[in-house]
Amino acid sequence: MKRAVICFTRVPKPGATKTRLLPVLKPQQCADLHWAFLKDLADTYREVDAHLFVAYTPDADWESLKTVFPHAGFYPQKGNDLGERMYRVIRKILELGYESAVLTGTDLPMMTAAHLESGFAVLEEKDIAIGPTSDGGYYLIGMKKPCREVFRVEGYGGASVFESTVTAAEDAGLSVGLALTCDDVDTPGDLWDLTKTVRPGSHTEKFLKQEGIG
Repeated sequence: MKRAVICFTRVPKPGATKTRLLPVLKPQQCADLHWAFLKDLADTYREVDAHLFVAYTPDADWESLKTVFPHAGFYPQKGNDLGERMYRVIRKILELGYESAVLTGTDLPMMTAAHLESGFAVLEEKDIAIGPTSDGGYYLIGMKKPCREVFRVEGYGGASVFESTVTAAEDAGLSVGLALTCDDVDTPGDLWDLTKTVRPGSHTEKFLKQEGIG
């Protein structure tokens, strides 16, 4: 099966990325942490038999992402809201001839190849794959055919987005299966939890040790 993975990100910059961590990290540290996350994700993506695409928030410095993802395809995000931007890039990739595509966020230093493979495994039997987070959101969404309805939900970033997305898919007559659960890192509490579970030898672990965090 011709498969694609989409990394949905912005270019890490001080004051513009990981801003919810600013109470405990400085702006430059937030950007550096985001770079560490991206480097760990690049390692994970390489373990999966799928073509990689990076969908980035439009930025004059977008080519800096090539230093982390040198062999990826790159597309600027387009759309008025998060749901539309995700839909458009998944539709774009599937139109290239891929049989299945999964899209992930970037605040995922604990995501492994097994998480991605679980999403692709779901798509062998279901229309939609979704990977939940314990806070009520999701970190992965996958499909074989573009479906706009799945992304017409309110409250992205809230505690009900996972449930709302599953309901939207089912209301559209689509079958849904769950990928493995994986938590993202958004808040200072998440960061503290990460210091206790970070993968040994990862870029994220090196950053935390270097900055004396944890």
